[in-house]
Amino acid sequence: MAGMRIVVCLPGSAAGRVDEAVAEAMAPFEREKGPGAEFDIWDHYRVCGGASGHGFAVRAGFEGDPRLLHDRPRYDGTAEPSRHGMCAGGPRGLLDLTASEAESITLAGRAWELWGELSGRHPAPDPYGLFLERSKAEMGLPPFLLFRTEDGPDPFTPAFERYQAQPLIGAYLAALDELKGAARTHRYDPAFLDIWDPLVSVGGLSREEFIRAHSRSDGANFPHVLTLDGWWYGDHEEGIHGACGGRAVCAHVPDIAPNSNLAVKRYLEDVPDDALLVYLSLHV
Repeated sequence: MAGMRIVVCLPGSAAGRVDEAVAEAMAPFEREKGPGAEFDIWDHYRVCGGASGHGFAVRAGFEGDPRLLHDRPRYDGTAEPSRHGMCAGGPRGLLDLTASEAESITLAGRAWELWGELSGRHPAPDPYGLFLERSKAEMGLPPFLLFRTEDGPDPFTPAFERYQAQPLIGAYLAALDELKGAARTHRYDPAFLDIWDPLVSVGGLSREEFIRAHSRSDGANFPHVLTLDGWWYGDHEEGIHGACGGRAVCAHVPDIAPNSNLAVKRYLEDVPDDALLVYLSLHV
């Protein structure tokens, strides 16, 4: 068993009965109650996301709007208030789906600036390739060898460690880890800032090039969605239509194709302003 997050889309008419409408939309996919293995997905869920920061950003000026949805109490009854400017859902028109993209650009810009700041305090590093060639020579391995062989250890390990032990490289990677650690409290995983060779990935790029390569253009991380028409999408798989008995017998045209995080983002941006987006944490 594991966890999953999903955005459930509901029509605006469900505003007065959100919990019931969510339960109805999710019912076809409940574990051991769905029509087949494809539907055997979840066994319990909770409306949440505002307290953790994984849910939705609220449009500026609407932070106190009573139409916004907030985390339901935990299973032990503990209440979890939303962070300021965050919520677990509400009418699409009150939610800012571009906030995490803007945050990622700011984060990437800061990551690029760190390299410049630290470069003034530490000597210029040698490139990784130099350490790789030295390691191969020390092990008696041919220069063209790239992968592990039966006759010796992985030549990349000592080279990698020595490269990262250089003062500037080590200081930068430590500062980057701290920056990413703070970002994990927001709505997305900062894996777009995973960098193993900063001399090339940061030092070799202009600020604009780095931001273009190391920020989220697909916005908030909503990989799973249950659409207004009852299609469940996730993990870059074909959708499953809750109204049908399975993919093999479904004659309906999917409303998101092909499935991707970017396609999900575009779908959520295009639903009517009064449609409700509800963020759920599932046990699957």
